Amino acid sequence: MSRGFVRWALVVAVAFWVGGCAPRTGGRATPAASPQAAGLPDLGGRTLRVATDATYPPFEMLDKDKNIVGYDVDLIQEICRRVNCKPEIRSVAWEGILPGVQQGDYDVAISGITITEEREKQVDFTEPYITVGQVVLVRADETRIQGAQDLTDKTVAVQLGTTNDELASKLHKDGRIREVKRYRTFDLAVAALLNRDVDAVIIDSVAGLGFMAQHPGKLKTVGEKLTEEQLGIVVREGNAELRDAFNAALRALKEDGTLDRLYRKWFEEWKPTQ
Repeated sequence: MSRGFVRWALVVAVAFWVGGCAPRTGGRATPAASPQAAGLPDLGGRTLRVATDATYPPFEMLDKDKNIVGYDVDLIQEICRRVNCKPEIRSVAWEGILPGVQQGDYDVAISGITITEEREKQVDFTEPYITVGQVVLVRADETRIQGAQDLTDKTVAVQLGTTNDELASKLHKDGRIREVKRYRTFDLAVAALLNRDVDAVIIDSVAGLGFMAQHPGKLKTVGEKLTEEQLGIVVREGNAELRDAFNAALRALKEDGTLDRLYRKWFEEWKPTQ
């Protein structure tokens, strides 16, 4: 998601360990060639604490059995298979993700996070793994709104602390949105839209598709994309070993078609009942 964060001194992350009473991330992965054989860095089988906000389909979410699943989950598992690490994925409140990496509570964060100059002052990012754009999401029966130009007298919902929030705030300041309502998660923002508490949601394009799949026939996007943004995986500032290993794995995944396969699985073929 093109999602932002509240500074760490003001927040407390609400985290659940994978395993035990925490959500699990599903079945055993297919073995991959050793890092040495593939010419990739070897992280020595270490366990990595991975933070994600499992409320953002189809990037990360809970399935019917409370397992954490999604595009980002599959991606981090594929990366660890290539460079010999074990992802221990925790569902964390959005506002606690980047501060948690800064403080060393987590080694990695992957949660639809946009690479921005401001964030790069706080943490390190890998190379981008997907490009998204922000869009206007409305109810399927909406006829008044054909794009962002029609929001001047409308109420728009976003997730607090995201780049969607930043864009909506700018549009509001410029008089192009009447009111912005901020919610802790995007599923709450979408629920407000469906309940007619707001007129629209500004959200990333592929996440909009995810919510449309969860609510078939009830939502649609309108107008052109408002931005173009690149998402990356977050590591603690200065952790060059981990960043470089992940970058090497991402390049391998692009070259062998794995990223394309994951995109098809989660953004074209995925259905919420699966």
